[in-house]
Amino acid sequence: MKSLDYCCHRIIELNEELEVINNQKLGLSHNGPRLTSEQLRSPLPMPSYQHQYQSPIALMEVATRVESEINYYRRRINECRLIELLDIRDQNILFDLYIFRMNQWDVAEKYGYTRQGMWKHIKKEIRNLCGGKINHG
Repeated sequence: MKSLDYCCHRIIELNEELEVINNQKLGLSHNGPRLTSEQLRSPLPMPSYQHQYQSPIALMEVATRVESEINYYRRRINECRLIELLDIRDQNILFDLYIFRMNQWDVAEKYGYTRQGMWKHIKKEIRNLCGGKINHG
């Protein structure tokens, strides 16, 4: 569940990066060098900076790399589908703990468990789901 949360955030970041790359490919980006207020007032010529990705082909390669990374995180999210086999109540417990980051004491109280009883129950259900091949960590 923790990696699921990370994967979702990473996909959002990569989608934003991909949007910037697509704007650069279309020529809609205005990402020139940012000058300080002193530099703006100066009569002296300012150094020009080469943009990192001016070539459309280089931008396409970067976009392909970002898209493949997005697909990697999507595959990792799909691997978490085993959780769908849990009872809906147990799924909600896991979502409250790991996605919504609720306090474990509050989650245990919400579902009528003690904190230790909730963890014991969740670990047992996951162990049953995985055929008993889970570590007690």
